[in-house]
Amino acid sequence: MSPTKPFRETLELAAEAGTDFSGVLCGRATWQDGIPVFGSEGLGALEAWLEDRGVKNINLLNEVLAKGAKPWYTIYGGRENIDVIDPVPAVA
Repeated sequence: MSPTKPFRETLELAAEAGTDFSGVLCGRATWQDGIPVFGSEGLGALEAWLEDRGVKNINLLNEVLAKGAKPWYTIYGGRENIDVIDPVPAVA
């Protein structure tokens, strides 16, 4: 089974459950199935796979994120509740 489908289904479940998440790190889930293509058919075939299936994988995940992911600042009650501070004090 492609790693993209269970990864996508897990995100859909999280969204349905109301879990707060802002985004994902999903590299391997989007390109892993291209490795056998590279191994058996070479670089050109991998590039073609990435341009087709790889892009489709990313778009499918983006659809799930659009339905369930929330901006990172919502955990703080919105941007207006975030104070930006200078982490390095000025040297006199």
